[in-house]
Amino acid sequence: KQWYQRRVRGALYCLVIFYQALKHELAGIEPLPKFLCVKAVVFFSFWQGLFLDSLVFLDIIRDSKNPGGYTAEETAETVQNLLICMEMFGFSIAHHIVFSYKPYVSEVELPPPQFLTSLSHLFDIRDVRTDIRTQLGVSVHNMRQQRSPRYHERTPLMSSEHVEMNTIKDYNKQNSNDPDI
Repeated sequence: KQWYQRRVRGALYCLVIFYQALKHELAGIEPLPKFLCVKAVVFFSFWQGLFLDSLVFLDIIRDSKNPGGYTAEETAETVQNLLICMEMFGFSIAHHIVFSYKPYVSEVELPPPQFLTSLSHLFDIRDVRTDIRTQLGVSVHNMRQQRSPRYHERTPLMSSEHVEMNTIKDYNKQNSNDPDI
């Protein structure tokens, strides 16, 4: 478990560094509550696992005396799984609040969709087909272009400036007869 704890610490450290580096660029999407909400899940499971391991080490959680019963480690793992299940209820409410759908809904009042229309949209995979075709096409196009010494792609990271997407647009214009693209 020590390797796991080191990796979790390292991951949290990297996320804090990432946030510090990009907090101004990410300010419009309010990343801190989202970051805290997601990382709270990792934080609680990590520290309660460490706490339960300490209880096993201190012999507070012991092996079951029943024949075929749980070992102390299995009991600690079972308790941690139970705690995580109970915590997820609270975390799901927090996630619903922090990751609200409201910023993505237009102000125009639309009639509620019909059930069968919604069901047909659920099983419609045309967008998946289009995404796969576009991504595979761009990958092949990029591999061909990388053979050319003139090829240089420059896109700013997390910038509000216009990001050039000529590679994708050019590929789609040249290789697609599909009106969905």
